[in-house]
Amino acid sequence: MQRSALRPIYTTPPLRPPETPSGPSHREIWRRWEELEWWSCVYCDVSLGGMVVAEVDHVIPLSSGGRHELANLAPACRECNRSKSARSVGDWLAIRAGQSATPGMASVAECNERSQSPTANITSW
Repeated sequence: MQRSALRPIYTTPPLRPPETPSGPSHREIWRRWEELEWWSCVYCDVSLGGMVVAEVDHVIPLSSGGRHELANLAPACRECNRSKSARSVGDWLAIRAGQSATPGMASVAECNERSQSPTANITSW
């Protein structure tokens, strides 16, 4: 068999990294944080590196109108960044504390407590 016969008929495009919003690249972000010696999660203060995965968090989520710029980016551990998701910092901290993120709404802890009560009555909520 000739060598050219072994080539695939089609070629797959090279893998490209996911597109990031316009603004600083990850390399620029990490360089800036190195200058600031910012080596801990902004939310739980765990030291980043080693066994703790560091991620770039948008303090004001892009889905809420936040921008991909250094002033809106902060280092976070994977656990905090993933649990915060697209929430605002205030809502996320309230949820972590077991309070209602939205004024006038019952918190997760309150709902759990009411649902486990033997006299739970939905109309009283």
